[in-house]
Amino acid sequence: MRVYGFKENSAGIMEVENSLEAEQSFVGGLIEVYCIGNHLDVVCNEEGKINGLELRVAHIENGKIMEVIAGDCFVCRHNDMGEFESIRDEDIDYIKERLKPVVFIMNNRVYVREN
Repeated sequence: MRVYGFKENSAGIMEVENSLEAEQSFVGGLIEVYCIGNHLDVVCNEEGKINGLELRVAHIENGKIMEVIAGDCFVCRHNDMGEFESIRDEDIDYIKERLKPVVFIMNNRVYVREN
């Protein structure tokens, strides 16, 4: 499955087998799904924050941080039955606009990398 992935030192198009085991392996634990709209989901580690994983990406809407994801994660599409599917070329700009890699945190403020 073609996804947009976020790992420690990289972000971009990646391949993940469309199976629970492969998805859990990518995020390093149990998966949680977070919808960012347009049939696009962030698949992340359910216990990322609890386990103190590094903050990886911030979901931003209208200049406001909606959520911060800890640990490796990826974005894929879901169909009308809720099944994961590959992203499309036209999804990439939408993903980059809404998900920004976390650069650092200081004084309880999250700083993200602008594209």
